Amino acid sequence: MKCIICKNENFRKLRFIKEHSKYSGRKYNLIECKKCGLTRPNPLPYNDKNKNTIYDNSRNIKFYNSKTGKIEEDNFEYKYYFKHFKPFTELVDKYKIKGKVLDVGCGAGHLMEILSKKGLQVEGIEITSKLVKALSNKFKVYNAEINSKKLKNENYNLVTANQVLEHIENPRSFILAVKRILKNGKYFIFSVPYIWGIVPQILRTKWYGLGYGQHLNFFSKKNIKLLLEQEGFKVMESKILMVDYAHPKFPRAINFIIEKISKIIFDLGLGDNLFIVAKKIGKNKR
Repeated sequence: MKCIICKNENFRKLRFIKEHSKYSGRKYNLIECKKCGLTRPNPLPYNDKNKNTIYDNSRNIKFYNSKTGKIEEDNFEYKYYFKHFKPFTELVDKYKIKGKVLDVGCGAGHLMEILSKKGLQVEGIEITSKLVKALSNKFKVYNAEINSKKLKNENYNLVTANQVLEHIENPRSFILAVKRILKNGKYFIFSVPYIWGIVPQILRTKWYGLGYGQHLNFFSKKNIKLLLEQEGFKVMESKILMVDYAHPKFPRAINFIIEKISKIIFDLGLGDNLFIVAKKIGKNKR
């Protein structure tokens, strides 16, 4: 077995921490590359051939009402979920990104909604056919994979992916597909779960990154930078943020405590969400 990033053949099994699949009920050992630190479950809970059994299943589609075939936009949880996309909008403002955007794994359309209100020309791509149909009255959404020929070469100023790359069996192919559709000098902004934070070490399989059996890759700043640079990207910024665990349904005192603890964890650089801004600097291979 070789590391899919650095080709190293030496791994170690992580002790006391595993990934739990709510679909099979199995717990999967996690193995870490001793050279670059990429961590993956062994064996993988699923692969490209059978992933649609998970991702195109109505029971697993967040904010989708299978009875009406629509997105539950009036749902309290749907409205509250917009808070998770604030780092994306801040980075779009910081890098003064304009023009055409593709949101990969667009889900229920939260990020597309936000970015369209900022004046960007937004499209989405999603493998869950039910979500594509539900979103089609508001946005142009492709029911396809990122490597689909439906997406034109060098067509976008920005590609976004919120909590997507950790689900991909072959992340290198994914990044090459992003590179193909991005204009030169333009941006790829994405987030992935960060297993090395303090919350995953405490919550273990209760943490969002380990409790569902959907994640095939756990990246660090080091190995994601290596992978991006290998394929013609320059990492402009990487930062470890903290998922917002406060919730309006919680008592105010509980949320106050959560927010204070979260701030301390964030200040220590021990959060559980890794954000990356990468710029395409290499030419596509024709």
